[in-house]
Amino acid sequence: MMYKKFYVSIFIIAVFLFNVPYFTYANTNKKSLIVYENEKTFSSNENKVNHLKELLYVFNEGVEKINLEDYKKEYINNFDSVFVINIKNDISNEDFLYDISIYDKNIYWIGNKIENILEQNKKYSISYKGKIENINAIFYKNKKMILQSKNEFNILSTSKGTEILSTMGDGYNEYPYIIREKNLYYISQYNLGENFVFEDSLNDFFEVKNNKNNEIFIKINNVNPNTDIKALSEISNYLYSQSVPFLISLTPTYTNSKNKNTEGLNLEFIEVLQKIQEQGGVVVLNGYSKYKEDKQNNEYEFWDIKSDSPITNDIKSYIKDRVLRGLRICIENNIYPLAFEAPSGAMDNKGYIEIKKYFSTFIGYFQNNNDNYFISSFPYKINKSDLFNTFLPENLGILNSEDEFSTERVKENLDKLSVVRGYSAGLSISPNVKINNLDEIIQYIKDNNIEFIDLRFKSNYVKIEDISIKSKNGNIYLNYDKSKSISKESKKSNFEITIKNINDMIIGFVSFVLVIFFIIFIVFRKINTNKFTRR
Repeated sequence: MMYKKFYVSIFIIAVFLFNVPYFTYANTNKKSLIVYENEKTFSSNENKVNHLKELLYVFNEGVEKINLEDYKKEYINNFDSVFVINIKNDISNEDFLYDISIYDKNIYWIGNKIENILEQNKKYSISYKGKIENINAIFYKNKKMILQSKNEFNILSTSKGTEILSTMGDGYNEYPYIIREKNLYYISQYNLGENFVFEDSLNDFFEVKNNKNNEIFIKINNVNPNTDIKALSEISNYLYSQSVPFLISLTPTYTNSKNKNTEGLNLEFIEVLQKIQEQGGVVVLNGYSKYKEDKQNNEYEFWDIKSDSPITNDIKSYIKDRVLRGLRICIENNIYPLAFEAPSGAMDNKGYIEIKKYFSTFIGYFQNNNDNYFISSFPYKINKSDLFNTFLPENLGILNSEDEFSTERVKENLDKLSVVRGYSAGLSISPNVKINNLDEIIQYIKDNNIEFIDLRFKSNYVKIEDISIKSKNGNIYLNYDKSKSISKESKKSNFEITIKNINDMIIGFVSFVLVIFFIIFIVFRKINTNKFTRR
């Protein structure tokens, strides 16, 4: 009997240990519903609903959104939590008002028209008082965050049963910013550019018990064949000396905007990239080609920036073609991308869905609007959403030597991000940044005990047609059909062009000779005719 108890105990411990990852974050088997009136607010291109939908995949297995007008009775009961956002007008959908009044799971109301449920629902003691415009700071966990934007904020009164999670101030008075009462959470206003307080509060909303370690990636930004390879090597050597893994965002070709000729990697640049890989640098494919001189089009390979709209090409074929071309050029020069980044983050949902087919990992900013260009970011890594397998957010700005304040700005952004439990940070650095500026930031990160992300030790993959690249435990594995080499196709094309040129020359020469013979024939015939006439 004693042995039986012993084995049962061992079994229980084993089950616990094997399931430790599931205890370190939220129960992601849950589903959330977003109810909204408008996806975008008046005079703004930011789509808060799309942004929120992607964000909630951090804590949920499924996320759906529904327009308030389309809401049907009891639909809310299919979800474990509900978010209400972007409500401008008084709510007239009686089915929704009734369902949310009796809903016993967590509700997060964001911004306007909270009075519509407070006025007729005596379950809550809080009440709506009005709006205020002079708010300039948010207070949260003993930190004060200065607001850059000016917006209207809603004011609610509270009671003893209300928990105030965050406050806001105008320099004279403080008001509740985020509150909780029973199953209702409320935030006065939600701005995508200043959202870390709200996003940390989701840890409490979803009852996260233990958070993942804070992490950061360092990415050398905008590397292409025009990049100063001496400066690039200095950055790589420095990061290697500091044992800091890093990413390099690479566009393998550039296109001359005048003659439209595309030029690729030269031998010296290839050798530098290969050495960077040896030093711990992981390549992120940043599209296929940049324009050499036309700065207006330089950063928007997957977006029509002139009309500020999605590209009109067949998006599936277009993306596949660009990805294949970029990957083949890299692979044939022993360069192995493990992730993808859209130039300037410019790509709509259709583009994200196509990239998801080929890449396990997406880096950068998120374009939340499918109609106009507007990017935002997240403080968390996102897994298994509708749009991404894994999304690593860039959210600290860019460190460069041209902006003398960029070093301090990066520190400030990291300090703001630090209010988020279990955050994932992303920092871009210019390929010509001064080493002393970079060293200041790297030491600052180390002093704050933030873990550096090394994609080589994560399970990443790239899979498209005959190309397969995988990473695991620090190693990169490649499968590739060499018969489909771009260089071979290029050589074949050059050979065919040469043959065609030779044929053209021969045909031209023969034609020229025939014309000469014909002229000679006519001349001599005329001469003979004249001789015959004289006789």
